[in-house]
Amino acid sequence: MTAVNDVFDVTYGLNLELNVLERDPVGINFVSRTEKNNGVSAKVKPQPDLTPIPGGTISVAGGGNSVMESCLQLSPYYSGRDVFYLTPKKPLSHEVLLFYCVCLKANRFKFNFGRQANSTLEKLLIPSSEEIPRWVADFSLRQYAKVLLSQTSNAQMEEPMKTRTGHADDLIRLDCLFSLINGIASAGLKRFQVRLDSSYVPYVRPSFRQSTSIDAFVSKAAAGPEHVFPKGTLYVSTDGQGSHTYAYVSTFEFVPNSNVCVLEPLTPMSIQEKLFYAECITTNRYRYSYGRKPKGNRLAELMLPAHPPTWVNQFNFGEVVEEFTAVVDRL
Repeated sequence: MTAVNDVFDVTYGLNLELNVLERDPVGINFVSRTEKNNGVSAKVKPQPDLTPIPGGTISVAGGGNSVMESCLQLSPYYSGRDVFYLTPKKPLSHEVLLFYCVCLKANRFKFNFGRQANSTLEKLLIPSSEEIPRWVADFSLRQYAKVLLSQTSNAQMEEPMKTRTGHADDLIRLDCLFSLINGIASAGLKRFQVRLDSSYVPYVRPSFRQSTSIDAFVSKAAAGPEHVFPKGTLYVSTDGQGSHTYAYVSTFEFVPNSNVCVLEPLTPMSIQEKLFYAECITTNRYRYSYGRKPKGNRLAELMLPAHPPTWVNQFNFGEVVEEFTAVVDRL
């Protein structure tokens, strides 16, 4: 192990306030201490007398509720209060930089809202270049992204386009559109922090972000085939103060825990329609709380549009995949 400042030059950011900058949808990224959206909280108009922090650096939240949130920034950016940026002292690949982001975030348990990382960041211990696992260097972000994008495009082609009849503003109970299937409790289910082989799948828990919903990996045989669901499945978080009612469409095969409810359409639905209903369900979060959970009848009686708007199925994943593939090629 070695200190952060042995691998990176640690620099305090620009310490800007977002409320004094002009927002611009095609402007420069503004990176704050948030743990959402790779740390980017807005896009702002470039300032002629202010040099952005260069891309290829790691932004690190030095304080706040998201202390030690570490993100690789590929584009030049401005930074907000208590944000540091790390510049590698020698050229490092994006894969290695992302590995270091994970290592830095693993240190967040050492801090809290009253104990910031401002004065100790430079001396935190991270793996030296000799200690980086071989699989990090062998892994290709570009190739992995292309595979995921290709799967997304293929998933759309496998789903037939449909024309719905009726008005999009007609409302209907959720259980008239979906069968509700509760997940499996963790009791007696052996969980692993890493995927041992292809017979193990993510064990999904409630989360306000899909990327953090994987609690562990479990054996499909141990869970039973009735609890294993394919990618493209719509599911809802039914518990958790900050996680309830968030709905997602899975991008992988998974087993839901007992606080996740799977929604199986009563009639065939395209990926676009499932995503539409996931957003509709999430929008109803305000109706529930930690003490009033969206479970059982409460979830079943939620009113949703009986027919998605026509634009939902007109959305073309293929065009989006092409656009993102072009971005990946530039990485």
